[in-house]
Amino acid sequence: MESLFYRAVLHVILRDHYSSYKSEKRVGNVYSRAKSFVDYVRRALRRLELDDSKLCDSDIQSYHDTYEARMDEMHAFNLLKVTLAPCIEGLILLDRLCYLKEQENVSFSALVQLFDPLLSPRCYAVVGLKSHAMKLKS
Repeated sequence: MESLFYRAVLHVILRDHYSSYKSEKRVGNVYSRAKSFVDYVRRALRRLELDDSKLCDSDIQSYHDTYEARMDEMHAFNLLKVTLAPCIEGLILLDRLCYLKEQENVSFSALVQLFDPLLSPRCYAVVGLKSHAMKLKS
């Protein structure tokens, strides 16, 4: 949970000091090597190839301290997301399956489990087979 918090506060810093900086580069797994929030931000800025001298350590730490009180909100949101995501994904799969079932030119449609859901919850495929009506020549 703390790594998500660090990433969220980093985005606020990027918005405030780097003009909502967008990059093709990814921060990656900086959190596991960081010794503190300040170290995390410094490593992330270097990974994004941004000038980390724009901010002093106390400014970075003040962002952490300001948003730390909202960590419970973030935790609650994340629990809600984790709880509802499978339901929403299931509804989307069922909607796509229903669409195929409504098509006259589809002879068979099903949800097929491709691999173990413990590996990934997105382990299902929506499969449809077109029916081929034979045209008779007279």
